[in-house]
Amino acid sequence: MLLVSALLLVLWACGSGSSNTSSSTTASNGGSNSGAGSTGGTTGSTGGTGGTTTPTPGTVQSINHVIFMLNENRTFDTYFGMLNPYRVANNYNVGDDGVTYNVDGIDDKLTTFTNQYNGKTFLPFKLTTACVDDMSSDWLASPKDVTNNTDYSISRKINMEGFVGQAAGYAQGCATSGCGSGTLTDNFPNDPGTRAMGYYDQDFLNYYYYMASQFAVSDRWFSPVASKSTPNRIATLTGGTTQGLVRDPFKDDGITGSLAIPTIFQELDQAKPPVSWKIYYGLTQSGCVLPNSGSPACAGLPEVDIDYFTYGFKYLNSSLPCGSTAAPTTVGSKAVGDPANSYCIDPNHIAPITQYFVDVANGALPSFVYIIPAYGIFDEHPGSGQSILAGQTQVAALVNALMKSPSWKDSVFFLSYDEGGGPFDHVPPVPKHTNDFTDAALAVTTDISSIAVNADIFFPCLPPAGATTPSLHCDLEAGWPGTNASDVESTEGFAAQLGFRLPNLIVSPFTRKHYVSHIPMDHTAILKFVESRFISPTAHLTNRDAAQPDLLDFFDFTNIPWAAPPTPPTPTPDTGATCHPGTLGTTQ
Repeated sequence: MLLVSALLLVLWACGSGSSNTSSSTTASNGGSNSGAGSTGGTTGSTGGTGGTTTPTPGTVQSINHVIFMLNENRTFDTYFGMLNPYRVANNYNVGDDGVTYNVDGIDDKLTTFTNQYNGKTFLPFKLTTACVDDMSSDWLASPKDVTNNTDYSISRKINMEGFVGQAAGYAQGCATSGCGSGTLTDNFPNDPGTRAMGYYDQDFLNYYYYMASQFAVSDRWFSPVASKSTPNRIATLTGGTTQGLVRDPFKDDGITGSLAIPTIFQELDQAKPPVSWKIYYGLTQSGCVLPNSGSPACAGLPEVDIDYFTYGFKYLNSSLPCGSTAAPTTVGSKAVGDPANSYCIDPNHIAPITQYFVDVANGALPSFVYIIPAYGIFDEHPGSGQSILAGQTQVAALVNALMKSPSWKDSVFFLSYDEGGGPFDHVPPVPKHTNDFTDAALAVTTDISSIAVNADIFFPCLPPAGATTPSLHCDLEAGWPGTNASDVESTEGFAAQLGFRLPNLIVSPFTRKHYVSHIPMDHTAILKFVESRFISPTAHLTNRDAAQPDLLDFFDFTNIPWAAPPTPPTPTPDTGATCHPGTLGTTQ
């Protein structure tokens, strides 16, 4: 991650312009975004330890703490595509309202959804390994995943057949130039893209399947940008904008300073009254993993996304002495377990994951919580050696701690993944095509056109003529999507294609039982939820977060379905025997 810098880069604009059974309720089919019981009703749970306010019965004001966590690089189908058989087998597919809810998954597509590569046809298959080699859904790969060719025009054929080819290309590139996630073993060199068609079910993801079925899930949650992790994490925190960038501005583009883009943290600070927030991190830049309990002792700056931004210097910086005018609330990093006391940090806003467990147990969570996983350890990112079971176990620890705490009564925990990362998904993240391969029996009528809007004036663009390196707003290379006038990215910008669908959980005492939402959203919908709850219904950072749904369809603030939380299963244990990326599955 970027070492925090106080340098303010001058902004200048460039390239602007820009399953097969019924599932239906008004909300889930894209009608009203107001959830059942969102107004009026009986008295909800009250309380407010740790400085929280007493919840207002029967409204969204009942929620005082919004917890948002993003793990890494998984698509909806590869994780949750087999939810329907699990839900039916366990009687988890009928809500308290008597309506049957099913997800737009792959249980009905196992013999019909294919990818074509190198003259071969690839079908989805069940993975028997808890780790797979890396893939990519970066700016180059994402459009090709959708079309299986290099046609970037508005009339391009949307077929969702390119995942295997792009995964193969990634493997071949790694074979010649290396890659950061370890040695690739995916049947290379015969079918090096096979892993892209693998999926999991409840055998490995038992905790996730249980929680997604008991509580609520969206099968229309997309990442905001058709690119990889860093652009998506930037767009998530800024309300949807990278201000034109499609790559990692630091590792790929070589930008040495921080980004002067407003974020949700700045917006919350400037609200009247200010809204409390805290980032909990699981890893430091020295590679030290923070424990869930005990006294943290980790050297090195925290791995936190706020360090992408100039505003983050106020809360985290390596310029001593601490407590200066520019960062008045910072103290020496010994306060967060750094034995060298080598940097300045505000522990009331940035704290080790260890502190989350203390705060949640004490009812001391702030209004907005953003959790950063231990990248490469617990984030579930594809890559040799990293088991998804380790990430599931860590998420279970975080969510279970919430459910057992006094904070449960007025909190919501949103879990998702920053971007698709290369595994297959059958739902096109393309306006006017979202439902091309969705079973008509689901009666999904919504399309992502409602949320696929450009955040601001910045479109993807080439650096200025004569420039040899990317600029602060333009980092395309010749021939990339968006460089030719006929490319849809040139005329529609970032609205031409979103990132792929993502697994997710919405866990709260107010979450509707067994609910599935089909209302399109991306990560910035969580920002809109926070803005609407704590600032005002009209508050927004960009046009993108302003266009998001209000998410109220997920909740019943009147009946409080999970006032007494369920008892989830113990997550499938992470053992070395489950990690064998060179042997993917029995049916590939």
